[in-house]
Amino acid sequence: MTTERPGAFATTDRALEIANYKMGSRILDIGCGEGDTVDYLNRMGLKAEGIDINLAKIDTAKKTFPGIAVKFGDGTFLDDYMSYTFDGIMMECSLSAMPQPDEAMHEAYCVLKKGGRLIITDYYEKDPDPQQLKAVAIEAARQARMPHNEGDCDGGTPSHFTDFCFEGAFYKEPLIRMIEEELGMRVLSFEDAGVDVDSDGKKRDLGYFILVAQKPVM
Repeated sequence: MTTERPGAFATTDRALEIANYKMGSRILDIGCGEGDTVDYLNRMGLKAEGIDINLAKIDTAKKTFPGIAVKFGDGTFLDDYMSYTFDGIMMECSLSAMPQPDEAMHEAYCVLKKGGRLIITDYYEKDPDPQQLKAVAIEAARQARMPHNEGDCDGGTPSHFTDFCFEGAFYKEPLIRMIEEELGMRVLSFEDAGVDVDSDGKKRDLGYFILVAQKPVM
């Protein structure tokens, strides 16, 4: 059994401890990869299923874990699911890889039940450059004002700037602000996972975080 995220199942266990899902809770793993977490959650007494945009990984998951509930799916388009379907959503090291992470979180919000909890574990900038933060925020605002043109999506889901994620890593404060102010969720916890992260040769102080947020009950 392998996992691609830093911290492996120790990170998952800590996230589950914070989220405190009840036995039998229905969980969707967005970006489930080869199904390791879905299988792990099922063995813990949860009712987990997963989606991933990589068909080869979905095929591997089905061969490795016969009967596992995984399928091809894009985290930015959860139209296959009704609103208020899941008790929990998990995005482990997948949200930063999505071209439109803001849309993915909006979709996750819609399919969560009232009181449902969202888990995100991913890379973040521990000590971001204030000038870079400002520049990314300006560009995100500029792109948000740009009109959409016919054909924009012909090559697949287009990428765009957000003020909370840049070059595969999140900014803590803008991310929390987006979740609380735009989605209306309550961030229950944001903590460093305490695992070593390879900055890929770039001059960046990267960490790996665990975030748990709750959708309003009312």
